[in-house]
Amino acid sequence: MLFLRILQTSLFWALMGNYCLAGNTFYVDTQSSNDPGNSDGSISKPYHTIGDATRLAIAGDTIIVFPGIYRERIAPMTGGSADKPLVFMASKPGAVYIKGSDIWSPDWATINAPEDIFKGTFQKEFFRQHKPEGDFYKHLPDYFNPFQHVLERSPNQRPNTLGQVFVDGEQYFEVCSKEELAHVPKSWLAIDNGNALLIHFDSNVSDPEKHEVEITTRTRVFAPYKRGLGYIQIKGFVFEHGSTNFPSGFWTETGSPQAGIVSCRGGHHWTIENNTIRFGKSLGLDIGSEGPVDADSLGQAQPENTGYHIIKNNIISDNGCGGIAGIRSTGTKIIGNIFERNNNLGFTAPEIGGVKLHFFIEGLIEANLFRDNYGYGLWLDNVWRNSRVTGNTFVGNHGAGIFIELGEGPLLVDNNIIALTQNTVSQAGDGIYSHDASGVTLAHNLLYFNANYGLWYHVATDRKTYDSSEKEQKNTLAQASDWKILNNIFIGNHVGAVSMPSSSDRSKNNVSDYNLFTGGFPRLTSETHAAKLDEAYFTVNSNKGRQDMENDKGLPDKYTQKPLLTLAEWQTFTAQDHNSLQPTVLRPMLNTNNLLMTFILGDELEKMDCAKIQGIDSDFFGAEISGNVLPGPFQNLVVIRDISRNAKMIEGRGMFNHIKSNPDNSNAIFVWPRKQ
Repeated sequence: MLFLRILQTSLFWALMGNYCLAGNTFYVDTQSSNDPGNSDGSISKPYHTIGDATRLAIAGDTIIVFPGIYRERIAPMTGGSADKPLVFMASKPGAVYIKGSDIWSPDWATINAPEDIFKGTFQKEFFRQHKPEGDFYKHLPDYFNPFQHVLERSPNQRPNTLGQVFVDGEQYFEVCSKEELAHVPKSWLAIDNGNALLIHFDSNVSDPEKHEVEITTRTRVFAPYKRGLGYIQIKGFVFEHGSTNFPSGFWTETGSPQAGIVSCRGGHHWTIENNTIRFGKSLGLDIGSEGPVDADSLGQAQPENTGYHIIKNNIISDNGCGGIAGIRSTGTKIIGNIFERNNNLGFTAPEIGGVKLHFFIEGLIEANLFRDNYGYGLWLDNVWRNSRVTGNTFVGNHGAGIFIELGEGPLLVDNNIIALTQNTVSQAGDGIYSHDASGVTLAHNLLYFNANYGLWYHVATDRKTYDSSEKEQKNTLAQASDWKILNNIFIGNHVGAVSMPSSSDRSKNNVSDYNLFTGGFPRLTSETHAAKLDEAYFTVNSNKGRQDMENDKGLPDKYTQKPLLTLAEWQTFTAQDHNSLQPTVLRPMLNTNNLLMTFILGDELEKMDCAKIQGIDSDFFGAEISGNVLPGPFQNLVVIRDISRNAKMIEGRGMFNHIKSNPDNSNAIFVWPRKQ
């Protein structure tokens, strides 16, 4: 075994290449056969817990963890420095599991119910917390039973707790009555004031003792107790299961702070790379200041110097309300991550979706996949100045692919694919939705078959904007001004392509041009098989009723009635999009599983003479933008010239259906992964 560990370690450092050790290296192996009492952190006598190494590690040290399951909270005692980071690293990425749960093996009892419902009772000692020694930590609780704590802002006012239950690795669903429990397999109910559980097991579970039942016993999985630590690196782990609360009113002195199962605790210059973060009760990862309230109730002040993180190539999925949240995360880069199925508890309160950020200044969000989140893919709220959102893929998110709220730019949103957004109770399903936001440049994006509009922006409230922090509010009301909508492609958005506000003192200097627009499919029958898309439609909104368009004598009657406008009417009434066109697009398809997009395209886009946009030098795949600039995120496309002459007409079946989908005339593009 020791020989294998030494061999694995040698291979590990060979693969690390030029990585340079600045300090000590501690090894951890939960499966080691050596006596824990004789462990010294060496390769031959590794520690059995990560916490043992963490208590000794200082700036410049590296902790290497061998495969296994570790049930503990990792809480660095100190940070690193720019030239001496504190590094936590899995020896085999994806094979080191750190969990906020423990295996629960009570004396199971059947009750007068279906035979697959069992009762288990907790012992208090099961929830004992292993807190560090010292006066600083003495106020931490000795016990924490998450099933005795109520989840803030529970969806539909359901009395959810902070607890979670997993059976053989599968997450079970919390219900709020015995009637629901009886009808829903793979569910559970906390009873007896959180001192016992009723579990409705799957039908294949006849004896719970033969199955692994895990329940959450810790709030966090990786999080310092001290706020504001810097230069910490976390690489290659699987973090899962944790009982953090919903961040309700996190910006107030009495709110629930932003707290993920992995947390920077208001720190700075962290690198979080190649990890999986999943199954947090609320948040997966927090990267901001948390808010005024210390999440561990240790009375520490809110850190000021937060951000400058690198969040790269992680999978962040299946968290209760959100994947990432961060208030004040200056200069942070979020690159190459996958955000899936977050907000799986169905919250409708704020802070939901793949990523939610406030005061995100000079940040970068690039080359990420946002897929099937039960909330917004990306939500930028309240200051996002000098940030960029580029080269991302948004597919199947709920409410909006991107939500831009309350702020003044510049903000550059370019070369993104935003597709198949679904509507919700509170949001219509726009590709990009925005209110109270100005100074946004939207360029070279593809907005594709979203449930409502490709883009809808307007003024929705009478709030004032902020400067650079929560404490520096301006005196001016928020606007929806200075938008530049250039060189985009809008295909098949169900209601319309664009809705922008009418010109007013709070919505002015908006420009839209050099875009391609199509509508959706016409009505199909078994006889028509039509393949050509309808024309696109547009509307002018009233800034949520702030513009009295019906009584504006300077507008044409049709304009004041807020109708759906054709492209020609839109050009006439708004003086927008005079150089925009409606292209011929045939058979557009997007496979949401492998993310292959296919379509046949006419040559209209080559005739547009689009202007090059400052700050955008390459397309979605990194190809240089030069010469004849094309709209949309792809500069290298196959087009069919004079497409109508190449189409065969067959009576009763519509035109274009006999243009062959072969490599000579069709495009087949994998929109993920994207080269970084």
